[in-house]
Amino acid sequence: MTGKSLSKIAWLRFWARMFDYFLFGFIFLVLASHIPNFEQYPAIFFFVQILFLISSEAMFIAKTGTTPGKKFLGIHVVGKNVRTLSFKKAWYRTFWAYVKGIWLGLPVVMFVPAWFSKKRFIQDGTTIWDEAAQTEIILSPSNFFRKVMFVLVFLLIMFLIGNYSLLQQAMQQAK
Repeated sequence: MTGKSLSKIAWLRFWARMFDYFLFGFIFLVLASHIPNFEQYPAIFFFVQILFLISSEAMFIAKTGTTPGKKFLGIHVVGKNVRTLSFKKAWYRTFWAYVKGIWLGLPVVMFVPAWFSKKRFIQDGTTIWDEAAQTEIILSPSNFFRKVMFVLVFLLIMFLIGNYSLLQQAMQQAK
């Protein structure tokens, strides 16, 4: 593959990860909002959220070989010697993707390792986490409709996250 096609794949992978990060993060936000005073302990909240994000992604990859964001963009994760990954192997891969690929999603600084990961992917055709877990990606064709739906659903998720407290207040007033 050429550097240009690897760059395109790297961007697809990045946006699929961001989609899943925000989707699973929103689901966690909804679930955590039902636990009284949970957000008063930010360190615990952060680490439980990271465990939830990693476990959710790993569960999808182990069961289906992809995640919602990856599915929209035609990305599937497979083992180098096997087609399906165990949950343990998928969790290991996802853990390293979050630790080394986006530094646990820390705001702003997460783009530094993402940039280095993209550079490495373009140069070597793999990522640190795929190499460590002995996994690779397979691309299937993604049509224009799926890409448009990806953008629309991504924007909807971001809207819901940004307005979650307002949505909660409206629901409480409606009761």
